[in-house]
Amino acid sequence: MEQALIKLGLSEKEAKVYLSTLELGEDTVQNIGKKAGVNRATTYVILEKLMGLGLVSSIEHDKKTKFIAENPSELTNIINEQQRELEGRKHHLNDLMSQLMAVYNTKKGKPIVRYFEGPDGLEALDRYGKLELSKGSEILAFIPIDLVEELFPSRRKAALDYRIKLGIHSRAIYTHTKGAISHEVNESELREAMFIPREQFPLSASIQIFPKWGIKLFNFERGNFFGVLIQSPSLASNMKLVFDLSWEAAKSRQHQKKD
Repeated sequence: MEQALIKLGLSEKEAKVYLSTLELGEDTVQNIGKKAGVNRATTYVILEKLMGLGLVSSIEHDKKTKFIAENPSELTNIINEQQRELEGRKHHLNDLMSQLMAVYNTKKGKPIVRYFEGPDGLEALDRYGKLELSKGSEILAFIPIDLVEELFPSRRKAALDYRIKLGIHSRAIYTHTKGAISHEVNESELREAMFIPREQFPLSASIQIFPKWGIKLFNFERGNFFGVLIQSPSLASNMKLVFDLSWEAAKSRQHQKKD
């Protein structure tokens, strides 16, 4: 049985502790460890893990903590946990593979162009490449914040929290039907921003510029959500120039309004 449990995914010591708990029925960590041939401290750690898998539970009896093996049918939890871990690894592999292939192809001097479709595709595009950015990096963006807040409120918050967590700054030219966002909010969200009115600039797409490696395009037209990634340092540096020119124009416009 011990070997079968090991094949199922438990370590040798975990299998010994589980079988000892099962055979003893209800006992202390000291007695379980003694029967399993595992020291007390390690036995306690293993029992904690087995409890997390639903294989063991604990009770207080005569001021002592005793451990009880659950029904062996709970062993299916091991497979379920492995499946969850595998799905998580597959997800990380997909993200990593995209980035590795991008690096591989970029070294050949070729621009990388990728297409993303639907709301989930836009979310994947937003995540793409952020792990490569260092703290203090800057993203430049033309963005209809009002549309994003209306169409994807929870996703926008998650993306914003993620960017703040990574310490990535943003410089944005944006529309917002409620007017300009306060300086305090922009500062707390690591954003320097220039407001432009929607009635004059009806943005329905967003452009994110990562000056050192590429551009992301997000289309927010209802029923036609899609995104495009262009990974090209040359195009990105040129788009930064376009953004800087637009930034100066937006700044000048704001000063004229104040005057």
